[in-house]
Amino acid sequence: RDMDDEESWIKEKKLLVGSEDYGRDLTGVQNLRKKHKRLEGRLAEPEQAIQGVLDSGKKLIDDNTIGREEIQQRPEQFVEHWKELKQLAAARGQRLEESLEYQQFVANVEEEEAWINEKMTLVASEDYGDTLAAIQGLLKKHEAFETDFTVHKDRVNDVCTNGQDLIKKNNHHEENISSKMKGLNGKVSDLEKAAAQRKAKLDENSAFLQFNWKADVVESWIGEKENSLKTDDYGRDLSSVQTLLTKQETFDAGLQAFQQEGIANITALKDQLLAAKHIQSKAIEARHASLMKRWTQLFANSATRKKKLLEAQSHFRKVEDLFLAFAKKASAFNSWFENAEEDLTDPVRCNSLEEIKALREAHDAFRSSLSSAQADFNQLAELDRQIKSFRVASNPYTWFTMEALEETWRNLQKIIKERELELQKEQRRQEENDKLRQEFAQHANAFHQWIQETRTYLLDGSCIGRRVGNSGISA
Repeated sequence: RDMDDEESWIKEKKLLVGSEDYGRDLTGVQNLRKKHKRLEGRLAEPEQAIQGVLDSGKKLIDDNTIGREEIQQRPEQFVEHWKELKQLAAARGQRLEESLEYQQFVANVEEEEAWINEKMTLVASEDYGDTLAAIQGLLKKHEAFETDFTVHKDRVNDVCTNGQDLIKKNNHHEENISSKMKGLNGKVSDLEKAAAQRKAKLDENSAFLQFNWKADVVESWIGEKENSLKTDDYGRDLSSVQTLLTKQETFDAGLQAFQQEGIANITALKDQLLAAKHIQSKAIEARHASLMKRWTQLFANSATRKKKLLEAQSHFRKVEDLFLAFAKKASAFNSWFENAEEDLTDPVRCNSLEEIKALREAHDAFRSSLSSAQADFNQLAELDRQIKSFRVASNPYTWFTMEALEETWRNLQKIIKERELELQKEQRRQEENDKLRQEFAQHANAFHQWIQETRTYLLDGSCIGRRVGNSGISA
């Protein structure tokens, strides 16, 4: 009965330790391992009881002859079964330890595979950014991913090293370990390729967006300059035209500087992208061609405006020269007129025909000189006609106008006629005075002669009387 009890217990435990269930996951293995540890603890407990049963059988053999053979055979079988149980328990314990290491290895593999699968979704994304801000954000995320990937590749290497160690230890999951390592390394390689492809596409898109951004900046600059050239202001006078020409020269200098910087940079970037056979090469080339067309047109428009400003400068310079010439001649003409007016309006007061004759001769000489004044006046009229043909504002160098000078010229003609009338009147007066003087002279001379004759007569008569008187006295 004691042997049956012990055999029954051993049989029960052999069923437990003979199980092929080593756990399907880490938690399962850990639970089975805990149970097995408890079993191993219980295997140590019946050692004394079993030894007592064996001692009891030996005693029975010594004391009895009944059932001696059976008593002798049962302990031997029992000991064999007990050894088998302990061997099976040890083997199961070893396998559970191996399974624990395997499941820990599998857990690490699955953790890395889960991370890889997550990142595969990230690097498989078709979102490469549609703005510079977006692409810069994606590049930063990718850089962070690459840093993280480096860490995880080290972890994968550690996991694979652990797997190799398990294989060297003849872990009974050797085939699964090899398969897991191969699969993990394959996924790492796939992720590495996918990451490299995404990085290349991100870099390509970044370069394309950088090119577009720089092209936008250049186009914006060109557009601003195009608007400044659309003005129809070519100046109102020489001073304003020269100011506009100074601005135009500054504008042209800005074009030259921008050509060395903005245009040269965008062209170099275009050449670099085309040399690298960028996927957007056609779009890049088309955008650059459009840009250069606008740039060339801007240069042409600038040259056209400068040409028109130079023509306007030449035009206003002619006007300026006409203004100055008119101002000088008008001033000289007015000075001449004022002197002439002073002479012509000087009161005519003579005391003899010689004086009026001298005035008439001077007046005739003045009238002879009028041809020169007339020529000057005609030149002023021609200058005024030319100035007015340019349809410009009033002359800034003089307040004299042709209308005022014409009025002056008409006044001069009137003053000349008035002067002639006064001279004629004075001449008539002097002629009459001269006639009166002649008559006076004749009468005066006759009277003087009479006086002389009378005096002589009187003087002669006085002498005779004195002689007569003397004679009488004497007598």
